[in-house]
Amino acid sequence: MPGELSEEAVKKLVEAGRVAAKARDYGVSLVQEGESARRICERIEQYIVNSGAQPAFPCNISINEVAAHYTPGAMDDVEVPKGAVVKIDVGAHVDGWIADTAATVDLSGGNESLLRAVEEALEAAVGIARRGTRFYDIGKAIQAALKRHGYKPIRNLAGHTIGRYLIHAGRSIPNYPDRTAFIHRLQPGMIAAIEPFGTNGRGMVVEGGTVNIYAYTGRGARIALSEEEARALELIKERYRTLPFTPRWLAQDLGPEKADSIVRRLAAKGVLHAYPVLVEAGKGLVAQFEHTLVVLEDEVLVITRL
Repeated sequence: MPGELSEEAVKKLVEAGRVAAKARDYGVSLVQEGESARRICERIEQYIVNSGAQPAFPCNISINEVAAHYTPGAMDDVEVPKGAVVKIDVGAHVDGWIADTAATVDLSGGNESLLRAVEEALEAAVGIARRGTRFYDIGKAIQAALKRHGYKPIRNLAGHTIGRYLIHAGRSIPNYPDRTAFIHRLQPGMIAAIEPFGTNGRGMVVEGGTVNIYAYTGRGARIALSEEEARALELIKERYRTLPFTPRWLAQDLGPEKADSIVRRLAAKGVLHAYPVLVEAGKGLVAQFEHTLVVLEDEVLVITRL
């Protein structure tokens, strides 16, 4: 059961939502053919910091059939290709209180129906969000909106509840009417990210080979680490706690190659959880839009809507 949110927590959530929404829209304005994904993400992340918050996770910039979890690493980057469908997924936190939001850009001008379908799916889900709304009904609303336009939800990607310093707080909010979520409802004190993913592909994602996002698992104390690994882990815990991060955030401290190497070693030892890039199984195009909701006793705040 979610606990009651204090007035101070709600205030910080609202501020995190304001910053995240502005950073999302700023990111959308940066997307253009030939631009470096690293440059886009770093500018968005710096915008969040300059606005008085902190990134809740590395800026995700996922292109075409890549649905989620791509951020430039310490050792790799991509350029935005011509005619791309580009997802910008950002999070900001204020004292650990997180807002998560996303939008999609179509550089071709030929995929507006897909983007419109996913935007409508998000609005349909947000429109029924009340205290007591079943997660099942949120998924049903999302799928129905997508189907009206001839698209599919991605069934193995979902929205999620959020906790303080915890981007995924244990409950998934499906993008289709999943009966396993039938008993779960929006409750006062709950923070929930609603994020429809729509596609013209198979409606499932598979893991790709790239991993540039990690999070501390809490298991470092029982695992033998080299002195170098232990120092890096202390830095990770101090800066990010259990929030996702990327090796490029450590490149200034350790150097790009060493940051990448140490993080991968820590992941191999089970100290860090790795988030592989997720790719649409049929190589279909993917669009994503997302808002964060804060459920109070008598209302639901959409904190990432400007």
